[in-house]
Amino acid sequence: MYKESDYIYEVDAESADLNHEGILKPYAYQKIFARVVEEHLNKININMDSTMKHRLAWALISMTVEIERPIRGCERLYARTWHSERHGPFFRREMIVSDADGEMVFRGASFSVLLDIDKRSFFRKKDLPFYITDPIKQHLVEAKPTTKIKLDYCKMEERIVYNSYIDRLGHANNCRYGEFAYDVFTEAECRKLRDLIRMEFYYMSELRLHDRFSVHKANEGEKIYIKGMNESKSDVSFDVIFEFNA
Repeated sequence: MYKESDYIYEVDAESADLNHEGILKPYAYQKIFARVVEEHLNKININMDSTMKHRLAWALISMTVEIERPIRGCERLYARTWHSERHGPFFRREMIVSDADGEMVFRGASFSVLLDIDKRSFFRKKDLPFYITDPIKQHLVEAKPTTKIKLDYCKMEERIVYNSYIDRLGHANNCRYGEFAYDVFTEAECRKLRDLIRMEFYYMSELRLHDRFSVHKANEGEKIYIKGMNESKSDVSFDVIFEFNA
């Protein structure tokens, strides 16, 4: 009988997701993670079409990625993923991505919740209305579902949520937050992508169509901190942390 971690998925890095030096942009790691998980949930029959029958949908609330080496060019990659833990409403999932030689390129973990579509709240009941296999209790990285960061940020820009940002759940897709963060990198910081070793993404509150939001930035040591503020609701929408080799 197959375990979740037995399935292997092929995925290609796309040329549009490479920077001018041919190195994968930060948000493209989110896209790879999302594509693999979506294919995997289809395979094990707990995809959105299945959960929506119960008016529930998977909603990502955090993701951590550790990079062994930068992805250069349109590489063919091979990924495995598995559910590793459930704690309260939080479901943790691992992923490991390797190259054609079997060498690890990056690894990571995500935390998701089941979102009650009608109430826009977390599903907190112990018993689920559908079957999920027991977790494989192997963690690949240090990760957590939430964070609180207190720094002196500099406001970089204000933006509006456009139609193209909105996904099936009616809010800005999680990969967009990585784009917003990358858009306030300086040219020198873009060149440092070859030294990127870790990223943390935290999704605090939804950005809905036409919301106004601002992007703020702080630098501390070898880390860049990005915070998104929903100006329409006066709350924090997202936090992103980038860490680089010295």
